[in-house]
Amino acid sequence: MQRLSWVFTAVTAIALSGCGTAGLFSSYDLPEGEGVAEAPWPRLIDVPEATPPGTYSEDIPDPAIGIAAESSLRSAAADGARRAAQLTSPVLSDRQRARMGLPPAP
Repeated sequence: MQRLSWVFTAVTAIALSGCGTAGLFSSYDLPEGEGVAEAPWPRLIDVPEATPPGTYSEDIPDPAIGIAAESSLRSAAADGARRAAQLTSPVLSDRQRARMGLPPAP
């Protein structure tokens, strides 16, 4: 079994020794085909220039808006957690439940 493994390794090494670097593919002239040239996806040249720092628009929102939204959501989550903690206790007392014919709260 070890001899077979050694033979497999040697054959693989010999077979792969003929593989060169990417230079093999750099010798081909690959023009852009018509179907590719008319494709709807953007190319690197289609990317607009970056706006100067501090310039915001509808496409580039002000980070302060996101920070304010995050702060507002954190505040709402804290309020919700406090309210949820209040609601964990039973709504009806055991006396009220007994008067209504219900079993005591678990």
